[in-house]
Amino acid sequence: MSHRLRDIVRRRRLLVARAAAQRSDLAVQAAAVRQSLSFVDLAWRGYLQFKSRPVGVALVAAALVMVGPGKLLRMGYRSGLIVVTVLRVIKILRALR
Repeated sequence: MSHRLRDIVRRRRLLVARAAAQRSDLAVQAAAVRQSLSFVDLAWRGYLQFKSRPVGVALVAAALVMVGPGKLLRMGYRSGLIVVTVLRVIKILRALR
């Protein structure tokens, strides 16, 4: 092999090794981002399900008028925490099967 060809092969191997290292770093960072965005995904799916049910929208509007926005938000936050906790317990129980 010529000197130039050996140099090209050496550079290619270095690039392949650097790309593999970058892929592993990116995978670690992507896992952290994916975990932090899981709540957003859950909220988005909930919104889409809620939007597809007009009766639910009417019930929330009535609750908003009767209870008030501040108290309704506090109740929603607390119930959201309960729902997330219940979903985690269900996920753990499914994993134990």
